[in-house]
Amino acid sequence: MVLINKAINEVTVKLVYYGPGLCGKTTNLEKIYGNPKLDNKGKMISMSTETDRTLFFDFMPMELGTIAGQKVRVQLYTVPGQVFYDATRKLVLRGADGVVFVADSQDSMKGSNIESLSNLKTNLRINRLDPDKVAIVYQLNKRDLPNVSSVDEMREYLDVGNAPVVEASAITGNGVTQTLRAAVARILDNLKSNVDTTLYDVAPLVAPDMSQKAGVAAHSAGTPKLSIKSEAAAPVSAPFDTDDIPVQVELDEDPFAQVAVAEPEVDEELEELVANARAVVATLEVALERARENERVLMARLAR
Repeated sequence: MVLINKAINEVTVKLVYYGPGLCGKTTNLEKIYGNPKLDNKGKMISMSTETDRTLFFDFMPMELGTIAGQKVRVQLYTVPGQVFYDATRKLVLRGADGVVFVADSQDSMKGSNIESLSNLKTNLRINRLDPDKVAIVYQLNKRDLPNVSSVDEMREYLDVGNAPVVEASAITGNGVTQTLRAAVARILDNLKSNVDTTLYDVAPLVAPDMSQKAGVAAHSAGTPKLSIKSEAAAPVSAPFDTDDIPVQVELDEDPFAQVAVAEPEVDEELEELVANARAVVATLEVALERARENERVLMARLAR
């Protein structure tokens, strides 16, 4: 969802990097963030597991110019690829204006690519976003490795249609900038053409049902850990009021008679809940930073 801030003449668009686990989403954002030519970028926020990370930062690409007199700011996100973090992927996709689907070119990853793409389209619909209208770019990553599928074969099984396809090797930086430019260009084309990506016949997204089993795979373990690669942000009041939540603890007559063993289903649900809560906290921290920046701009105008 495009955000327009008339106070500072700025348009903000959201671009999400999506794909199976360890396909190169994080590497793409790290290469973009580390580009010395990239100016006007915000701090990078990282929410990590043992095998994957969710990253966020925003920047203002000056070469894009303006749209109707408004400067353009791009927010970049990655999502965790593991099955366990599907609720987090849904949350990060909310309000997305464009998606870069990062496919792993290795022959052995064909099934994972197809499954992840299907999951992307499902989660877009859950977020009331039309997969046929949202700006999507396909990146065929890891082209530098042996035993990769041909471009024609990947185009066919991914059913890319008329969407842009970019060959890349994110680890070396090849194709990373081209992918970003193609995705931002598609978002801006939608914006200029007033394309409405909303699915009006789908109910709004509600909070995930945390009572259901998460379907954890062996490779999807890991506890999210939040870190911010910049100066620590000012303390923020907790957005959740837990004072009125009843908690009931049942104890055996002899609680020390045997060693208690935690049920894995409970731990898995709690880990997913923690991951979602931390994603919300990270989003709030970014929003707070943007609000402070807007305040500084407005105060500077009042001081003139």
